[in-house]
Formats: sequence, structure tokens, C-alpha cells
Amino acid sequence: MGVIHQVNGSRGPAYFGLPMLYGIAWLVCAFVALDLTQGADGIAAVWPSSGIFVAALLHFGPRRRAMTAGWIAAASMAANLWAGSGFFATVGYTIANLLEGYLVFALMGGRARTNMMLSKPWNMARFGAAAILAGSFSALMAGVLSGNLTLAFLSSWMSTVTLGMLIVTPVILFVAQDPQGHRNLVSLRALWTVMVVAILSIAAFGQADIPLLFLPVMAMAIATATLGLSGAAAALVIIATLGSLLTAAGTGPVSRFFPVTETQVLFFQLYLVALLISSMPLAFLLAQRGRDLAEIAETARLLETAERTAKVGHWRFSPLDNSAHWSREALRICGYDDDAQPSLEDWFDLHHEDDRARVRSFIVEATSHALPFAFEARIRRTSGEIVHIDCRGEAEADAKGRVVALFGTIMDVSERAETMRQLEAARARAEREAAEVRNLAETDPLTGMPNRRCILANLAEAMDASEITGEPLSVAMIDIDHFKRVNDEFGHGVGDKVIKQVADILCDEAKDSDTVGRIGGEEFLFVFPRRRAGDLCVRCEAIKERILAADWEEPVEITLSIGVAELATGWDERDLMRAADRALYEAKRAGRNQHSVHQS
Repeated sequence: MGVIHQVNGSRGPAYFGLPMLYGIAWLVCAFVALDLTQGADGIAAVWPSSGIFVAALLHFGPRRRAMTAGWIAAASMAANLWAGSGFFATVGYTIANLLEGYLVFALMGGRARTNMMLSKPWNMARFGAAAILAGSFSALMAGVLSGNLTLAFLSSWMSTVTLGMLIVTPVILFVAQDPQGHRNLVSLRALWTVMVVAILSIAAFGQADIPLLFLPVMAMAIATATLGLSGAAAALVIIATLGSLLTAAGTGPVSRFFPVTETQVLFFQLYLVALLISSMPLAFLLAQRGRDLAEIAETARLLETAERTAKVGHWRFSPLDNSAHWSREALRICGYDDDAQPSLEDWFDLHHEDDRARVRSFIVEATSHALPFAFEARIRRTSGEIVHIDCRGEAEADAKGRVVALFGTIMDVSERAETMRQLEAARARAEREAAEVRNLAETDPLTGMPNRRCILANLAEAMDASEITGEPLSVAMIDIDHFKRVNDEFGHGVGDKVIKQVADILCDEAKDSDTVGRIGGEEFLFVFPRRRAGDLCVRCEAIKERILAADWEEPVEITLSIGVAELATGWDERDLMRAADRALYEAKRAGRNQHSVHQS
């Protein structure tokens, strides 16, 4: 209750003002109770001041508890002196009033249980027991300190104090501690409820011709149903107040049927206890229902927030009545409005035409055989946007194994699908670029044929295969005759064209598993797997004839010299290449435009 203001380390006025307000409220209630509802020996029928003090002790911290106790001690002295009690009796009553409050505070757990919520049934039951014990103790203390130990005094004190705590304390704590209870009591609905309770109370206690004491019971039920636990407590206060006032004025059934004041007080107290006991179970049930509903609503809110954050929705379909329930996030993923609840067929129709049959088969199989399901698909929203979804779920079956519902989750994986698409495109691009790089690394840029690195790698593979299979392997070293003279007379541009055209002819002459590449300048290497050197003479002649018959752009005569060698046992790549090179020089020495086979 109230707000604590902290300025430069000091407490604000509200901090000190609240204990004073509690003291003033205690004094006002005491004056009213003593003046209007006097019982035997000057004891009020209901003592609400006790409830005010206990509420302060259960709600405040240590410092404000002490301040409140001081104010209430002063108020108790003033009220009892005003009522005509002697000084020593007044001191005894005041001590009893303070001790009763602190006894309840101790029985409720003391400092460790400050701000205990009375809206919980166990706490309320504990408080009721503590109030009865404290009321009994207070009566005994007041009797001893005031010297009045008569049964009438003790029972009257005990009942009025106990009722004051049971009726007033919950109302104050509901308002101070329970935000929902506070909102209930300051609402327009609370105003109408208070009016109804007041009217029914006046109708019950304001006349004696018709016995209408059941009306306050109805009032309690109405207040409990409309305002919950706080309404029940507030209604009890109104009934107690109006009932006390009207009974003290001599109207109503209590005054008519019980002419003795002590009997009136006892009956009215028992009546209030009955109202309290009868209304509390319903009030607690409604309060628990309210808490459960609030918890469910909060859980639903958190679930909705989590679904929205994770882009995951849920749905449930019942094949028994074809009903479907969709969460808001599931509707958003599918492109529906928040208030839509599409059928399963509507959802099927939403899928991409290439995925629709597959999705339907998953759901039909799950419905028929109570199997879990998981699939990815595409849906087309009403806006035309394609959304990729991941749907997973399982079937709910009854005791007979019959599927009664399908529950599933739906996740928007469009970003993941787009990421995978980009990764796939990046992978394809990387493979393409790698192939281009590999091609550049293995291809002669002028001729487009395998370069030195590539043709020598082919030769090494062919040699390994020959060693494994025992099949022969031959190579041919090819050189363009007098190529320097072509460059000198016609320029390097013409020389490049000659090399390119020779390369085209050599590549065209490659058969089956034969490979040919440029190893540098005007030199080329032919690799002939499974061929003997002596069998290549016809191939060499054919190559030379094509070169001679070729159409050259410039009036040049191009011829080739070819050296052929066959892989011998124990040779490595260098041995084979040296043998082919020696055969090539033999062909050049023989006059060029020749081919020569190395003889081992």
C-alpha cells in the first residue's frame, strides 16, 4: 500500500504517512464500533480495528511495523478513555490489542512470511486459526490487566476481536497485495456489486416483518461470483457494518427476536461466522480458477510469442468431425487471417501442385495407421508467395487404436530453403570455377589441347596401367621442322596459327585411348596405350601426309619429324621420353619429314 519515495537516502512522506493513516483508521473504526454497536460491558459486537492492525503487521516491513504499533497504541488509549474505561483498564486493553496483533503475526510466520498472500486456502486457514488463538489470548490478557475475568467479558472480547481480524484483514491485504483484487474492487462492476450487497443487507436488517436473513447470503454469493475473493471479503465488511448499525438502531429481525443485547451480539457474530465459512470455499475455488485461467493465458501468450519468434505454428485435425484448429503462427505461415480456421482440404489445396499428392499421402497414412509423419513441402499463399514448410506430427489414438486426431507442427523454413539454394548455387559455381581452373591448368592456351603438365600426367597413368596389365605402351615425340624460319619470315602471328592448325590435325588423329598434348614451343607428345612402336609407322605416315596436304594461310611448307619409342622393362618416364627424343633427332638427321623408331 502506498509508494515509498527515496530522496538523498531519506524516506518520502508516504513512507511515514501510511502508519499514521493506519492509526487514524484504527481510531475511527474503534469510535464507530464503541458508539454504535455497544455490547455487554462496553465491548463492541465487531472490533474491526484489530483487523486493521494485523493487516499492517502482515504487510509492512520492520520499521513501519514499529511506527504503526506506536500510532495504534495511541489510538487505543484514546478510544478506550473516550469510552469511559479507567486508566489502568485502558492500559490493559491497549496492551491486549497490541499483543493480539503481534501474536497473529508470529503465528503466520513472523518476519520471514511478510506479505503472505491470504488468497491461498492454506494461508487463509492458517490465518483463521491464528485469529482465533490471538482473540482468545487477547481476551485473557485484557481480563487479567483490567481485572475483569467474567465469562461474558472474555467471550465478548474474544469473539469481537476474532471477527474483526477475520473480516477486515483479508480485505486490506487483498487490496494491498493482490493486483487483480485491487482492480476488482475499484471497477465499475464493483460499484454495482456494492450497491446490490448494500440493498440486500438493508432489506434483511432494516425490517422485521419478513424474515429475509437469507438475502445477505445471496449478496455474498453475488459478490463472490462477480469479484472473487476480494468481493467476498468486501461484501462481508458491508454486511457486518450495515447489520451492526441497523441492529444497534433497534430495527431488523435480530433486535426483534433477541431483546437482550448480549444475545443479539452473539447471534450476529455467529451469523457473520456462518457467512464467512459458507462463502470462503466458493471464493477460493473462484480465485483458484482465476489464477489457473491467468496462468493458462500467460502460458498461451508465451507459447504464441515463442512460436512467432521461432516461426513455428501448430495445428490439430480431428477426422471424426473434420474439425481443425490452427494456432495464429500456423495461420500466418499459411497466409490466412488470424480468425480463419481452414479445413484440412483447404490446407491440401494450398500446397504446390507438385507436392500436393505427396503431402496428402503422408496425412492419409498417418490417419489410417496411427503413424507419425514428417515432410517438407511448398505452399502457395493467397498472395502468390511460395513458402517452404517443415511439417511434423503424430496421430492421437483412443483405447481401441482408432485415430481421433492428428497433431502437427508447421515451421516456416523458407530462409533455410533459400540458404540451401544459395549454398547449392555456390557449390555449383565453385565446381564450375574449379573445373575452369583445372581446365586452365591442364590446357594449352594457344591450341586448347592438353599442356605439358596434363599430357605427362596422362603418360604416367598409362605407364601405371601398362605395368599392371602387361600391355605395351608407345609414345611419339613430334616436332615442326624449321619452325624458327616460319616465325622469322612470316612473324609470330603466322607461327601461332601454324601451331594451332598442327594441333588440330594431331587431335583429330588421336584414336580410342590415344592422347596428344603440346609439351612446349613447336613440340608435341603422342601417347599410344596398348600399341607397339613398330605398329605405329602407318599412323606416323598418315599424320605427315595430312600435314603436307593441309591448306596454310601463307605460302609455307610445313613438315613434321616424329620419334617413336616403346616402353621397355625397368624404364621410367624419363627413360621413355629420352628414347623418343633420340628417335626424333634421328629423324631430323635423316632429312626431316621423317619418322624414326627407337631401337632398344
